[in-house]
Amino acid sequence: MGSFCSTVTDEDKQSVFVDGEIATARTVDKRIKKLLLLGAGGSGKSTFFKQLQTIHGPGFDDKDRLSFQKHIYHQIVEQMKRLISRADEFSEDFPEEYGDCKIGAAANEAAEYFDLLRDDAPVTEEVAQKVEILWADSGIKNAFAKRAKFGVTDSTGYFFDEIKRISAPNYIPSFEDVLFCRHRTTGVVDKIFVIKGTQLRVFDVGGQRAERKKWIHCFEHVTGVIFVAALSGYDEVMYEEETENVMHDSLNLFGEVCNNQWFTETSMILFLNKKDLFEEKIRLIPLTECFADYDGDGSHDDGLMFIKQKFAERNEKGEQRQIYIHITCATDQRNVERVFNDVQHIVIEDSLDAGGLL
Repeated sequence: MGSFCSTVTDEDKQSVFVDGEIATARTVDKRIKKLLLLGAGGSGKSTFFKQLQTIHGPGFDDKDRLSFQKHIYHQIVEQMKRLISRADEFSEDFPEEYGDCKIGAAANEAAEYFDLLRDDAPVTEEVAQKVEILWADSGIKNAFAKRAKFGVTDSTGYFFDEIKRISAPNYIPSFEDVLFCRHRTTGVVDKIFVIKGTQLRVFDVGGQRAERKKWIHCFEHVTGVIFVAALSGYDEVMYEEETENVMHDSLNLFGEVCNNQWFTETSMILFLNKKDLFEEKIRLIPLTECFADYDGDGSHDDGLMFIKQKFAERNEKGEQRQIYIHITCATDQRNVERVFNDVQHIVIEDSLDAGGLL
């Protein structure tokens, strides 16, 4: 009888090694829970991402914070130019409602200076002086008070107040500066965070309308979706389209996400964010600015319940699908830590339930 000999080549060994590496990678990947941070631009979802990097990640060293310097400069210049433009335009076109937004004579020179300034100009001491003059002007202050109609970011006032420190030659942004910086996310950014022993891979996706078409690439094998909506947006116009209401856009977008075919078995978590701004605003501006059908008592709690219900109504599955709702403040680190501990619990419970282990 003859004998059959099999020779294992180096190529075969390499193939076995690669197959083993792929199998290991798949096993590790299955242990990592994939979370999408979705929501309209300006909802605060990127602020949550920054907080997670501080609480459960490496944080921001000087080099990291320095990378935000140009974004902060841009926000200050671009938003001041926007305020000047809207103050001039609205005070002339609608003097009865916006006449108090007219820029005073003492600030005209500073306003003209900004007209010639590039959006990407650094904030020098000279620029800071012009900002101080304009920020002291009653017309600009009144325009900022009505910023909901102009698409001006809430945090911009913080940077105007801090303009002297920011204009220093050796300026390195503080963590608070980083947190308040309104830098529009483009594309997809992701990091892995370990929360209570669970690895969560969190994806922060651009919320502007032009960015939403990119979301589809993140939809596969998602464990949970965190949708962020700004409670304070009920009287605000969108940055991209000043004729559209922020809250209406968030409700429509939530409906699309919640009922998306990719997410039928996915944990759906809703963060109603900016509760601090909502508490201040609801005392002064009625919810009927956004919802003509609101007939409640106008209180904070009643308004909050009404908004919750509006989002819940977008869930086409009704009681067959639970929406986990949290009232949040992304700039409050304790609040963020607490709600993400809850998120970790929700994700684990739902994963066990889906696997028939509960």
